[in-house]
Amino acid sequence: MTKDIRKEQMVLLRFEKQIAGLAATLAIGATAAKAADGKLHATISGEAYAEIEAALVHLAAVTGQAHEAMNMKAIEVGAVVHQATGGIPKSDPPSVVASLLGIG
Repeated sequence: MTKDIRKEQMVLLRFEKQIAGLAATLAIGATAAKAADGKLHATISGEAYAEIEAALVHLAAVTGQAHEAMNMKAIEVGAVVHQATGGIPKSDPPSVVASLLGIG
């Protein structure tokens, strides 16, 4: 059995990037939700947007925890892990999502 988890790590990193992309798209929706509420004299669009926003932040947090747990377990069993070098350090998924949504 091989103890090389680099492929799994890359899949998780791609997923984290997709979450960030979704956050960027969702941020655009905030304006639409506010506009809809203004025209309808309601708050339901804003409330729905807030629920989606909270769910996305939670997904980012759980994904970050999964990535960290995978890394810790890999180190524990001596697995070969992806070691990125150079550039800027990897950002924490929840803070990236919060930043893109303008809430953090």
